[in-house]
Amino acid sequence: MDVRHAPEEIDVTAIPTIERALRGVMDSGSPVVPRLGYARATVEIRVAGEDGRVFLDLDGDPSIGDGGRPADIEIGLTPEQGRLFARGELHMPTILSAGLATFSGPIRQYLEVDPVLRRLLTDQSGAPRASTTTDGRSIAAIDNDIAAIEARGVHKSFGRASILRGVDLQIPEGVIATVLGPSGTGKSVLLQHIIGLLAPDAGEVVIHGKPLRNMSRSELLALRTDIGVMFQDGALFSIMDVYNNVAFPLRQHTDLSESQIKELVMDRLQSVGLESASKRYPNELSGGMRKRAGLARAMVLDPRIILCDEPDSGLDPVRTKLLAELLVEQHALTGGTMVVITHNLPLIKEVSEHISVLYDGTILESGPADQIYASDKPFLKQFLSGAPEGPLGMD
Repeated sequence: MDVRHAPEEIDVTAIPTIERALRGVMDSGSPVVPRLGYARATVEIRVAGEDGRVFLDLDGDPSIGDGGRPADIEIGLTPEQGRLFARGELHMPTILSAGLATFSGPIRQYLEVDPVLRRLLTDQSGAPRASTTTDGRSIAAIDNDIAAIEARGVHKSFGRASILRGVDLQIPEGVIATVLGPSGTGKSVLLQHIIGLLAPDAGEVVIHGKPLRNMSRSELLALRTDIGVMFQDGALFSIMDVYNNVAFPLRQHTDLSESQIKELVMDRLQSVGLESASKRYPNELSGGMRKRAGLARAMVLDPRIILCDEPDSGLDPVRTKLLAELLVEQHALTGGTMVVITHNLPLIKEVSEHISVLYDGTILESGPADQIYASDKPFLKQFLSGAPEGPLGMD
């Protein structure tokens, strides 16, 4: 159990607000509501004490329960946090990472679907996208139970070239995270370590609490079905049409029938706006369409982590903004953790909830987007503003 900064105020009037909002979500008829059941857990949300609580059954068919049994996960909020939660404005991964709320139990399971619940609550209230503010508190490290991806002292060299020089990274569950930095700083090399395609010379990578170095080959292969990758140019097979490109992972890693595969593939293509392009080949697609097809394929196995390696490369500013909107939308529909590797400032600004800056082989700074943009470090101020003056030159 992790108990930090427990709320002291008692305001039971906030409880009906949360319960009312959650019941509105459950009764909305939105096709996204069943996705909340992917948490596979019961969650008790308390504001100001034991007498005021809401019991969420997110194990199967989502519903509001009566709390007659102990919940798998307990979350304690302050009254103000309770009001923000009810409107979908509370960025739960950030406040838990900062120790601004209490929790116990397997919190990662809830955080996987928190983006979905936030979106449903926001749609209902009309509130803006949740802020990642930490009320001025700097986050140096987060609880291991919250982290989806960790790199601990990772080193990697190729011959005499030292690429990663002790990378320490924690990305919380349930966020859109960006890993940014100048070209050639090792962003894609780090991504390959997260997938398990590269092994570190020293240090370790941990995914959902499990070190990759302790995994057998079969466990690594299973992990890769839980991590979807969107490559720079989509990496589509040129001899296959869009439909068969997206169907490929399902045929390789599942025993689904062709009718089941068709249903899943067309659902993914519809979600990225490519339903009418299913029979086109990659050479018949625009750059933006190839990106969307690559995203559909990355998501078709319903992975808990999506990695996007410079998804904006080759796109003009308008299509970059449309891609950013698509990434945010898909994250809100499916939940989990999305990691975007990029150095494109407009894309970073549009999608980032958590930012990690890789420079000279190490993580210069990592934390909620609001915290990184407020940093007074000269390199960060220069890079995030795109200014020519500063420590980063042409070398």
